[in-house]
Amino acid sequence: MIHHGKYKKERGLLKPITLAEIKQYEKFVSSIPEGAIIEFFYEMQNDDGTLPQLAKLHAMIKQLATHIGETAENMKLLVKDRAGLCIAREVSGKEYFLAKSFGDCSKEELSLAIQAALEIGQEVNLFLY
Repeated sequence: MIHHGKYKKERGLLKPITLAEIKQYEKFVSSIPEGAIIEFFYEMQNDDGTLPQLAKLHAMIKQLATHIGETAENMKLLVKDRAGLCIAREVSGKEYFLAKSFGDCSKEELSLAIQAALEIGQEVNLFLY
């Protein structure tokens, strides 16, 4: 089982942001057997990406998807994976794939995603701008 959520630091503690995330966390913790070792990864979000970056990236993804006959959602995952915005984990023989939302990305991460989309475009003979 995997737990993925957003937390906010308050008075020195990390607290889930929404009631839904509290419930997901509680469900996750209750499913863990006593003595189990848990692996975790924390990353502070710096969501200072700009709206023009997001608009450009989404337009590029739509162009790529149309050009190669893929869904925009699958193309978005391919771009995120190429840009290093995905984490793949295997748990109990099942593979889980977590992708960071573009809305939570920093300027640098969105720049990496735009570059990834440009590279994919070159590979399929679609020159994006």
